[in-house]
Amino acid sequence: MKKTILTVMTIASLTACNQSKTENQNVMTEQKQTVGLVEITTFKLNNGVSSADFVKSAEQMQNDFLKRQEGFIKRTLTQSGDTLWTDIVYWRNKESHSQAMKLAEKTEAVIPFMEKIDFNSVKMDLNNPMLNNE
Repeated sequence: MKKTILTVMTIASLTACNQSKTENQNVMTEQKQTVGLVEITTFKLNNGVSSADFVKSAEQMQNDFLKRQEGFIKRTLTQSGDTLWTDIVYWRNKESHSQAMKLAEKTEAVIPFMEKIDFNSVKMDLNNPMLNNE
C-alpha cells in the first residue's frame, strides 16, 4: 500500500515538473513581448459565488477569449483574504486593451466570468510600466 502511494506521488510530481517546465517556457516567450500597458482591476465576487467556481470561469474566459486577443501578453489573478480579488493583465499597448474591452462586451465566452463579479466593487486602473525586470 505504501509503495503504491509513493509511486502515485512520484508520478504526479514528475508530471507537475514537466508541466511546470512547459509553462515556464510559455511564460518566457510571453515576457519577450514589450509590455506597454498594465491593467489592474480589483473587485469582489457576488454573494454565493465560491472561489473555486470563479477561478474555473476565469480560466475558461482566459483560454476562450483573452489569450486570443491581439496584444495580450499575460495575466495574474490573485485573491486577498476571502473577498478582494486583483486581476492583472499585461498588454502590448493601449489600443490592444481597448479593442479587447470592446469585443468582450459582445462575446459569449466572457459572460460566465463577468456574471460572478460584484460590479459595485470594481476598480480598474490602467498603468504605464516604468520599470520592468524581464
